[in-house]
Amino acid sequence: MNRKTINILFVCTGNSCRSPMAEWILKDLLNRYGIENVSVGSAGMMTPQDRQSTNDAMMVMVERGIDISSHRSRTLTKRMVEEANLILVMEKVHRFFVEDMVPSAKEKVFLLKEYGSRGRAQDIQDPIGRDLEFYRHCRDELEKEIERIIPEIVGLISGEERHPDSIT
Repeated sequence: MNRKTINILFVCTGNSCRSPMAEWILKDLLNRYGIENVSVGSAGMMTPQDRQSTNDAMMVMVERGIDISSHRSRTLTKRMVEEANLILVMEKVHRFFVEDMVPSAKEKVFLLKEYGSRGRAQDIQDPIGRDLEFYRHCRDELEKEIERIIPEIVGLISGEERHPDSIT
């Protein structure tokens, strides 16, 4: 099987909650399934560089056994967009922002909830300023969606046009 390395980028507003949680959830799942050839990162549309994730994001991830304390925020750049094979965003406004920044990226930018789902174009709501229970809800929503797209990612790695239904 012809395997290639793919670069997946998660994008949200501040790169302090949703996109870092998504990044680390995917890294954890890839590790658990023994899936290689995937580079995963995250960035924010409007974020100061080098900030930690919010305390609540770190706390709800530790509840899942994932330590994101080493995460540092990154501001989305044109280069990041160009280098990514797949860009998964949390809200429609993020997609518009990425496509405006790099119009040729349109074919590789998707809402996380729509990717591989045949049209479920729904946002993942920002937990910033919300209570810990909302952060848990956000984490669980991210986990569910990322678990759902693992077969799609395996398909991208193997270069298959139609993605497999299972991780074999």
